[in-house]
Amino acid sequence: MKLFCVRHGHAERLSHHTDERSLTQEGIDAVSRIAVYLKQRKVQIMHLMYSGKLRAQQSAKILSEIVAISSIKNGKTATKVCTLLEPEHSSVTPLVDLIKKWHENTMLVGHMPFLSRLVSALVLGNDSCHCNILRLSPGTVVCLERTENFQWILDWIIHPDLIPN
Repeated sequence: MKLFCVRHGHAERLSHHTDERSLTQEGIDAVSRIAVYLKQRKVQIMHLMYSGKLRAQQSAKILSEIVAISSIKNGKTATKVCTLLEPEHSSVTPLVDLIKKWHENTMLVGHMPFLSRLVSALVLGNDSCHCNILRLSPGTVVCLERTENFQWILDWIIHPDLIPN
């Protein structure tokens, strides 16, 4: 099983009128480049889950439209909001426990520093350490692979700026 952890694309600055931040054109372009890159490499994703924040929803929509989501359930692609990905969550343990039950390639679209803590917890095998072994820039994808003995390894990382326009 592979787990693709994606930080949402670059978003507008926080406005005093709303806490919802939309992707900037730069963010849309970067996530689109990442999505095309994944599609060209025939990345197989069965499920896509994302935070309910607007910037994560927009990133997930771009990814789901370009990268073929393989699993169709009741005529709908297997995409859904996952409240465990909200940036307000301090503990990754509930999501780590859920991921342990999964058997199909899944993409998660979320926020920093939560995604860094999640990747750290999975790779280090310790969800209580609150470690951050990496920093994800907007639009970056981290691919983890679960081994036969249920350990997670870092397979690859791609940043949008590494992909030509």
